[in-house]
Amino acid sequence: MRTSTHLAGLVAAAALCGAGSAFAATWTFTGALEQPAGYGAATDTAGGVTATATAWANTANGPSGTNTVLASAYLTPQGTSGVGARHADSESTSSPQHAIDNDGRIESVLFSFAGDKVNLSATYFGWVDNDSDYSVYAYTGAGTGGVAGLTYADLTSNGWSLVGHYNSNSSAGSKSINSDIFSSYWLIGAYNGTGSGMDTKKDYFKLKSVTGATCADTPGGKGCGRTPPPGGSIPEPGTLLLVGIGMLGLTRMKRRQTAA
Repeated sequence: MRTSTHLAGLVAAAALCGAGSAFAATWTFTGALEQPAGYGAATDTAGGVTATATAWANTANGPSGTNTVLASAYLTPQGTSGVGARHADSESTSSPQHAIDNDGRIESVLFSFAGDKVNLSATYFGWVDNDSDYSVYAYTGAGTGGVAGLTYADLTSNGWSLVGHYNSNSSAGSKSINSDIFSSYWLIGAYNGTGSGMDTKKDYFKLKSVTGATCADTPGGKGCGRTPPPGGSIPEPGTLLLVGIGMLGLTRMKRRQTAA
């Protein structure tokens, strides 16, 4: 009985360990900016990982034309609604242009994560006006994931992977992000016009939070740097549970044979 009880405990522990990939942390950006100087930055720490948010917009000139290249924008605190952005070309501070928008210039927020890579699964818009279509990128290149000097069209040829352009609506709330990428750098902004099949409405939203899993809680995640075991990937919780049940059954059979 003692052996069986011990193995039953191991089975439960294996299942719990395998379920670690379900963990998710949320980084929230409300209240005053933690770094108010210059263009401003907001930070939050969750799950042992610190996220820093900065704002960017296509206000610089380049070979593609006027106001095509990304440069720093002002990250603006919007209370419990989250953060907005104001581009550096004297953008109005009145509503709705105090939000992250694509009216005149296209504004985005760059999230830099320190402590671990992150797979974002959702973002929360605390305020929306008119529409809230959004574009999401994750950095999968080498080194630091910067956007300065790039156009939105240049991103995917400079280390950034397009996660998706998302059709949304005029309602605030949670917005999904669908990707298996783990990265230290993520870019979320108003729809930037590089996709297809999107509506032509202007988008305005305030970004309150982002949610995702870290590499520490998702062994074998894409981009985490951990090599899966030969012949397959990291065992799923269900697989670990079945293996444990099999071990428990074999032990009981052996006990019965010995008793006979």
